Amino acid sequence: MALSSESTTPRLHDSSTSAQRPLVAVRDLSLRLGEFAVHDVSLDIARGEYFVLLGPTGAGKTVLLECIAGLHRPNQGDIYVHGERVNDMAPERRGLGYLPQDYALFPHLTVARNIAFGLRIRRTPHGEIERAVNRLAGLLGITHLLGRGTGHLSGGERQRVALARALAIEPRVLLLDEPLSALDEQTREVLCVELRRVHEQLGTTTLHVSHNFEETLAVADRIGVIHQGRVRQVGTPDHVFRRPNSEFVARFVRSENVLRGVARRSASGLVVSVADHEFQVSDGPEGEVYLTVRPEEVSLSTAGPSGRPNTLVGRVARVLDKGALMRVEVDAGLAMVALVGRRAFQAAALRPGAEVVVSFDPASAHVFPSA
Repeated sequence: MALSSESTTPRLHDSSTSAQRPLVAVRDLSLRLGEFAVHDVSLDIARGEYFVLLGPTGAGKTVLLECIAGLHRPNQGDIYVHGERVNDMAPERRGLGYLPQDYALFPHLTVARNIAFGLRIRRTPHGEIERAVNRLAGLLGITHLLGRGTGHLSGGERQRVALARALAIEPRVLLLDEPLSALDEQTREVLCVELRRVHEQLGTTTLHVSHNFEETLAVADRIGVIHQGRVRQVGTPDHVFRRPNSEFVARFVRSENVLRGVARRSASGLVVSVADHEFQVSDGPEGEVYLTVRPEEVSLSTAGPSGRPNTLVGRVARVLDKGALMRVEVDAGLAMVALVGRRAFQAAALRPGAEVVVSFDPASAHVFPSA
């Protein structure tokens, strides 16, 4: 439901134009709900953006999402949608589409009537409802399910029906709470593609809660990493995954190689001392730092040291088969992890106990303060 421009609801005050203003703005929001809480969260989601809130179980992701949806009132702080403060606004007046984690389909209604539910509540004319249901069913590939009940749908079919129902009301913002968590990996991959395709076709501003990295990479324009109820870092997936700003974020996004040391300037640039080793990096702060290198940026060789910077000699400690890639742990005085293609792994005979040279390019390392 569109909100009247004559509303006396408090508005978000900033110097940006209406087109530039974030569609969803959270300001200094705190809420405790049993054992879950969020603390001093400020977040902007742009018009037409697909934003993923990423974090481990118990981080406060769903609490924050439900607070934006209007299911909980914050203890402090403000929520703005389209520039209007919605703290005291009923959920149905916020113009949001909400897809809960369990989908919450109505078992006594057909697929078509589930999709139409929000429109029927709004007393939308029957012809408009029918056109909307058929359009969304076609977009999501579920036209053949419209006459069925929901009791015997697969997980992927249920997810598509719930998504169609949330989109039917043409929400200003679509809220997705772990929408793919109950699905098998293959179905999840297919539906990630579907979610992104639907987003690109409809342009609906989307806030998606997830703990899954592959899912996040497949759909997100930007992400926010949340931990213990606080948003720790916000940025594009590539920026956050490759340039984490804290030890928690680095480990959570699977940088794997997270080394604590001391950085100093030298004639050759920035050097980070870790235990008895020195590593050259492109840039970063001086003092006590963490140095991170993603495992896919680490090279392994059995040819012997090459004189390249950031080279260690060690032995393969453990190998984990990850399908197309092999995860190789190396004991080189420091524990290092590399992801190696299966063909390269087999050619190099990287069995546990084998001697191996570990190296990484200075430009692939990221350094941030340890405090």
